[in-house]
Amino acid sequence: MPRTNGPAADTAGVRTGAAGLFSVMAAFPTGVAIVTTTAEHGRPVGLTTTALCSVSARPPLLLVSIGERSRTLPWLRERRRFLVHVMGGDGAAGVCARFASADGDKFAGTPWRYTGSGLPLLEDDVIAWGECETEQEVEAGDHTVIVGRYLGGERLGGPGPLVYHARTYRDTPWG
Repeated sequence: MPRTNGPAADTAGVRTGAAGLFSVMAAFPTGVAIVTTTAEHGRPVGLTTTALCSVSARPPLLLVSIGERSRTLPWLRERRRFLVHVMGGDGAAGVCARFASADGDKFAGTPWRYTGSGLPLLEDDVIAWGECETEQEVEAGDHTVIVGRYLGGERLGGPGPLVYHARTYRDTPWG
């Protein structure tokens, strides 16, 4: 006999497939990060992601999930080193929207510099960053999950993190 906690849920109007998943996940607030690496001749490339999380403390691992159509993904695969930037601050939403776009030079108008290992580090609207080396890649549907070994980074403090909720960037009051 199936176990229940009350009357059966009304499943009329339940959305399935990608649209249903997007609707449910829009209710889940997530932090926003920008992932950067380099392409040919050290050209900086990057993307915005809300799919970033820690995986393990020993060894220190995190993961990012990248869409297969991303123009940055081939360079992440080739370079095998990347930076994650946890975003927050007055200009963070605009920077994240630009890095989420497929249009134009994502780095135009955004102060950045190369790290000692040659990776592009954003300088504004970043509240923490970490450098990673690819440990593993896992194909998952129309995305690739990249597990990176955390090599080092810095929490910079400042404003609260930028959050993505209900398909909108939102500032948070805590820092």
